[in-house]
Amino acid sequence: MDIEYIKENYIFETLNENHDLDDFECESEDLANFLKNDALNQQDLNLSLTHLVICDGVIVGYVSILTDAMKLKIMEDEPAKKEILDELNISENNVMPAIKIGRFAIDKEYAHKGLGKHVFRNVLLSILDISQNIVGLRFITVDAYASAFWFYVDKNNFKYRKNDQKLVEDMDEIIKIDPERSFSLYKDLKSI
Repeated sequence: MDIEYIKENYIFETLNENHDLDDFECESEDLANFLKNDALNQQDLNLSLTHLVICDGVIVGYVSILTDAMKLKIMEDEPAKKEILDELNISENNVMPAIKIGRFAIDKEYAHKGLGKHVFRNVLLSILDISQNIVGLRFITVDAYASAFWFYVDKNNFKYRKNDQKLVEDMDEIIKIDPERSFSLYKDLKSI
């Protein structure tokens, strides 16, 4: 399928037992295994909800979402943190409501062609809508693999924890050595 066609025609569909996941493969074996072996069980236990990205009956990606909370003291963005602390008159040890993107993957046949950025933008807009119309929350969090770090930080303006600054300086080396090393990232919904 043509990427531009997929961008115009994909839908999100909640994972259920009738979906055939056998053909889904992505660059991370861990992400593919989660979808095939764990996602439905976690969903049945109300731990996360997985949405498949489907075009013409083909699963081209998925996103798994769950609730989260974030301590303000981890924020790297000091001006934004100060603004929140001042607005709410709280300390940086307070916890803010968040939604976590637990897993996000695009099938390797369609990866690195702009589809991931397109789908992810729609995920962000959906979360923004939830925060404005369904339940209050302020942040989106993600535990990103090192291999996806720049996708989140450079392309989607996520921030990393201030404690990770030294590691970020060596990120290209970390990606080579341990591409599935996890980094906690966040995005303030006010920045969307």
